[in-house]
Amino acid sequence: MDNQAIRQLDQGVFLLSGPKKPLGILGYVVVIGFLVAAVIMYSGSLSIPDVPQVGEALEMDALHDDVSSYTFEPVQAGFESPEYAESAAFITVPLQLKDGHIASHKCTWSEDDDGGGSWSYGFDMEPASKLTWLDVNGKQITAAFSLQGSLNPEGEVIEPPCNYEWYRDIAGYESGYFENSDPHEFNVFMMVEQNPERYQILSVQEIVDFDDPGEPPQEVTQREDVGRFALAQFGVAGLVFMLSTQPPLRHELRKLREANKDAVKDVTSSAGILGSSGRYFPHFGVNFEPLPFSDAIARSVDDDWLLGSPAPSNFADPYPGDEGGKLMPEHPNLVGTPTPAVITPYTLGAILFAGSFIWLAADLRARDGSEFHTTLGWGLTALVTVVNLLWFRSAWKQFKLTRLIRDLPTSPIRSVAVGQAELVGQVRPSVAGTPAMSVGGRTHNGLAGWQWKSYEYECSTDSEGNRSCSWEHRETKTGGVPFMIHDGSGGMLIDPSLWEGESIDYGPVLSEWRRGDWKWKLSGFGVGDPIYILGDCVPRNNEHLEKWGGHPTLAQALLTMVPTKGTGDQSSFHYGTELDVLAHNRSVFEILLVPLFVFLLSVFMFISYTP
Repeated sequence: MDNQAIRQLDQGVFLLSGPKKPLGILGYVVVIGFLVAAVIMYSGSLSIPDVPQVGEALEMDALHDDVSSYTFEPVQAGFESPEYAESAAFITVPLQLKDGHIASHKCTWSEDDDGGGSWSYGFDMEPASKLTWLDVNGKQITAAFSLQGSLNPEGEVIEPPCNYEWYRDIAGYESGYFENSDPHEFNVFMMVEQNPERYQILSVQEIVDFDDPGEPPQEVTQREDVGRFALAQFGVAGLVFMLSTQPPLRHELRKLREANKDAVKDVTSSAGILGSSGRYFPHFGVNFEPLPFSDAIARSVDDDWLLGSPAPSNFADPYPGDEGGKLMPEHPNLVGTPTPAVITPYTLGAILFAGSFIWLAADLRARDGSEFHTTLGWGLTALVTVVNLLWFRSAWKQFKLTRLIRDLPTSPIRSVAVGQAELVGQVRPSVAGTPAMSVGGRTHNGLAGWQWKSYEYECSTDSEGNRSCSWEHRETKTGGVPFMIHDGSGGMLIDPSLWEGESIDYGPVLSEWRRGDWKWKLSGFGVGDPIYILGDCVPRNNEHLEKWGGHPTLAQALLTMVPTKGTGDQSSFHYGTELDVLAHNRSVFEILLVPLFVFLLSVFMFISYTP
């Protein structure tokens, strides 16, 4: 493979990038499940009657003697079944329950294992049945909640203090549940139909008596609530889709590395040579002394160079250029900067995720519902606002870094100048060599920088006797020695100790192993690996030169790289080439404009939305 294949990585306007591996495919399956469930749920909500708000109903003191005297209007969506007429009047009226059973509630004492306990309140609505009612003038009607189940019974009752044990049936005084019961009176939200003449209850609110109407009946939002659950599922599907979709350049680089894997499947691995077992790291003592390499760890082809690891002319003289002083084939000055697709499925997932939850938050606040709906709406509003602000802040930082990487030319090391610079090259040993590092009973050679994490397998049992086990992170440690970065034109000494406080990307996991109940994961960069550094190029002081050496004639031997300070620009110390760094990012449209659009949409919806 030559660098022409990389130069042609201009992905255009839209790319259907694949899922992240290995969990991305599982994520896509989850997305499909959520979308199917959301569509089914939303479709089901369309068959639920769209009940008007209680505030739109006619408030009455008593029922009309003649049902034809009500003002009938066409019913809303969802009332199309034979259970309902094509037109109805919606009223609220105080009524007394003469016969039938609406609900029951109770207060009970629950004792815990320590001898203590607490009072708990329980409330249950009874299934729909025919009920007999009387108004203040003694007019009697038969009315029921939906007998065919298109709407579930809804209501609220007067709740006594729950500090002693009691049980209370909400039933008519002629129902026979207990003798000499006091009559129960309610503020009733109902629909009145003329052809045929029929009264159907929508919700009830128990009151003290007819002279004290109390609170209005609660809103009936069953259709809206099912639609809101569907909307939430659409939002979750969008979020999982976002997290499961890999950046477009990473998708293309993965395909190139798959071709590399096919090309080396019959090649035996050795130190510095990529083969079927990966590329083993050459190992050096101090002052460039070659030592036997270890085959314990190797750089996987899935994470290695696209065009092969460059072969050094001479490890022992690290500052001069390789033969001819040519830049390595994968240097950004030769392969250019690929252009990611402007739009990928990530955009669709982001809009679905953010739009669904923004709409849901506004809908809960603006449409009819209970106090719980309003509280939930404001809580979701606050959550969405915080998420949007954090998302936009992160997007702005990523945009600035991506723009800096694209705008700042990569300097050949032999001609790099003091100041902000970007270097891409190969890890080679310095006079410090590649010291053996040991952890978890294993010794690893050939590494110049590393990070390991330890985990312990821990089990616990909860109060109900359920046993669960998982790997718990215990420790993270990093280490390294000064090493050379070489791009073919020349080499420069890099000292990781000068990057303390900065986040160094040590690359993907090189090795993972277990011993008993302990597990370790090792990441790092070794001799022959690609490395990317963005920061400030500064002169080395005399003490540093005396300790780690230099070169009498080459200017870059007097310089090194440190994190950028004072300008507000970000720094980067990253395993891989510039291609690998950019492969973690997306187009400017997806990095910045999508979060900006979502942020502006949330502001507009919160301020201006009406149902």
